[in-house]
Amino acid sequence: MTMRTGMAPSQNAGLVEVTSLGILDELLARTPLRPGVLATPPAGSGLKPVPGDRGLPFVGLGLQTVRYGPAFQIQLMRRHGPVSWWQAFGRRIVAVCGPEAVSAVLSNRDRAFGTGWPAVIGPWFDGGLLATDPPRHLADRRLMQAAYSEDALGGYLRRMAADIGTALDRWPTDRPVKAVPAIRALSGEITTGAFLNEPYDPVGREVMDAVEACIRAETALVRQPVPGTAWRRADRARRWLTGHLGAALPAARARTGDDFLSVLCGLTGTDGSGWDDAQLVEHMIFTLIASHDTTTAATIATLYFLGKHPQWQRRARAESFACGDVPADLAYLDRLRTLDLVVKESIRLVSPSPIAMRVTVKDTDILGHFVPAGQLVCVCTGVNQLLPELWPEPQRFDPERFDEDRAGDRVHRLAWAPFGAGQHKCIGMRFGMLKVKATLDALLRRFTWSFPPSYEARWRFTSLPAPADGLPVVLHRAHARTAGSA
Repeated sequence: MTMRTGMAPSQNAGLVEVTSLGILDELLARTPLRPGVLATPPAGSGLKPVPGDRGLPFVGLGLQTVRYGPAFQIQLMRRHGPVSWWQAFGRRIVAVCGPEAVSAVLSNRDRAFGTGWPAVIGPWFDGGLLATDPPRHLADRRLMQAAYSEDALGGYLRRMAADIGTALDRWPTDRPVKAVPAIRALSGEITTGAFLNEPYDPVGREVMDAVEACIRAETALVRQPVPGTAWRRADRARRWLTGHLGAALPAARARTGDDFLSVLCGLTGTDGSGWDDAQLVEHMIFTLIASHDTTTAATIATLYFLGKHPQWQRRARAESFACGDVPADLAYLDRLRTLDLVVKESIRLVSPSPIAMRVTVKDTDILGHFVPAGQLVCVCTGVNQLLPELWPEPQRFDPERFDEDRAGDRVHRLAWAPFGAGQHKCIGMRFGMLKVKATLDALLRRFTWSFPPSYEARWRFTSLPAPADGLPVVLHRAHARTAGSA
């Protein structure tokens, strides 16, 4: 397995290249690839076999997958082409990279692909949009659209904006804090009010602790409720969430609120029917997990790049202060064009949802390669965001790629898909972007921060990406009169 060696990589090189920074990397580089084909195509089909690598017995190349993320998948693509396979922890997984291969799977023209997420992350999303296929998926998605109307979003945002300010006013300054756990905790604090009409303390904290337990189990190797395992803790957490949310439904139906659960309870289709209690709870659990995890990842990535590029931090802060002391509502956040550019570029480099999982429901082909039924397929949308074929100097942080004049994200419809694509594209993408922008705007108005020029975050890719060291940062108080400095 080839990799770049030497000192710390140049700007963001570790996101697009498999780099060597220590003994573990050197050991992983010695892993035997053991190439082979996925399956023999049917005689006379004219199809090619999918090439790939077995790696070590059982483990395969799983450690490389976790450590290098999209950089590993780019290397696999360069070695075998846009359709390949690799083994990871006992599974053979087909990887599709590049716009043509990704489009072939996500367009799903011959209905050969179903959702593959339940096989990967477990039962924590059961009943949610990510874990269902048509016709149920389409029917549920249509019904849920009303929960993401502009009026509904405005209500959620009002609750979140107030809670963000209260929480950030307690953050310490002038001493190191680890941004990753701090932002995850912040997301938890601002979620339960807007989503469930519950204060964070004491019950909301229990809700988000249960959500976090489910998230931590998504990549567990032991996938049975064995005592002491993450899977067991998640199993108990989901059962607790099911009971707690079920008990909250009568009050949610009775109130005319602006929280997500009460809106969800009031949704009805064209025939006047809505979801039963079990379906409401399933959709609520899915929304709590998915919205918390992806927006946290996006906020962490943007905070990191704002700290690495103080000129963009100054520009974004100045834009916020120039708007005056106004509520962080939809109209205000939509005016923050600089912050919009920075967020989009940050989640291009570090996508909050870098893959989509599918499974073949029948024998099929991808770009002329035979893929048998029952095969797990990893659709590498995050790789597309880092390909030089689509993005000049893809490792470079350049928010102006998203200016109207350049429109780098429009070179191909799948060049930029940080919240997924296809029929399972995140239904709450706009809400997620608003939550991320509201959080970062509040941070910019209160604090300045930076990272040493030599510091490069080492991203881990166990679930969603985050810096492995927790992203230590020192926050300093910001003031309107010094908005031009960081």
